[in-house]
Amino acid sequence: MKKYVIIAFLAGMMMFAAGCHRRPLHDMDEKLAIRVTIDLDTVSNVMTNIYNENVTKPNTNTDMLRVFLYDHNSNTSLAQTFLSDKSYDEAGHQVLSGYMNVSYGTFDFLIYNFDTPNTLIKNENSERNIEAYTSEMTRTPDNLMVSYQPDHLMVAREQNFHVAPHTETPTLETTAHTCLNTYYIQIHVEGMRFLTGCSATISGLYSGNMFGRDSGRDGILGERVENPSTCVYFTMEKSTDPNIAGENKDVLCALFNTFGKIEDVTSNLYVTFNAVDTEGNQLQKVVNLDVVFRSADAIDRHWLLLDEVWSIPDPIPHSVGGGGFQPLVDDWEEQHGEIAL
Repeated sequence: MKKYVIIAFLAGMMMFAAGCHRRPLHDMDEKLAIRVTIDLDTVSNVMTNIYNENVTKPNTNTDMLRVFLYDHNSNTSLAQTFLSDKSYDEAGHQVLSGYMNVSYGTFDFLIYNFDTPNTLIKNENSERNIEAYTSEMTRTPDNLMVSYQPDHLMVAREQNFHVAPHTETPTLETTAHTCLNTYYIQIHVEGMRFLTGCSATISGLYSGNMFGRDSGRDGILGERVENPSTCVYFTMEKSTDPNIAGENKDVLCALFNTFGKIEDVTSNLYVTFNAVDTEGNQLQKVVNLDVVFRSADAIDRHWLLLDEVWSIPDPIPHSVGGGGFQPLVDDWEEQHGEIAL
């Protein structure tokens, strides 16, 4: 009887073995593919609402993105990587992609371009406190901060992004938008031939952007920094405006980037033009911008079209000294003496 039991057991084992097959073991994949599209389509004076085709446009090229992975509850940084594999989609948008080592869980992702010479970043390890800003250049006579104009900062945010355990690499696809505004400004000029150069500063502007936070308003990315406010410095270009009536259509114009105009600011909201004429004389004109910023052109298209004419007077030659670039020297006089070595 025992013999038959053993035979039945062996037969059962053979049938069990025939019903199984060998399967290789797989380790869990901790790699996440990331693909970011750069979208500038709605940025006035860059891709749309172009007032002057001849003015120099700000640089919007992006060659590297920085990716931060934050803990969703503590908002602290867990890891970071960089994306530099660049391509273009069918619509011509820049696309940057790469990989990041991510275990499974729920995270916040914050992505921004890492090739902005003027736009600086601080407090990177905190999603709530990460801030974009620019360096201070100088102070005005009334002690207002003057800063370099920022470069476009392209930002993508993905909050509560869940990464499930996986054996095949998942992909995070997102779109980056700028957290800046680009404005066009111009002033009508008479006597343009007397000018050699001109710069400008505009006051009443935000000094930074905490772009890891929600603004709570549609179309505005991040929480903009109002205190302290700043003035932005930029150079003006010589151009013409065919929309101006009359024969003289000369204008000084520029495109400038800013974190935005401070809401409801009416005091200290002005532009200061500083120019040099052909004799080296310094010229200045200050224009209040309260009315201009309330215009439909400024609100809808970011055009600051100043309804003023700057008349440049005939340059006055320097009779003494000749100015900084034209010094005059009296007749040389010989002096004799000894030098101790």
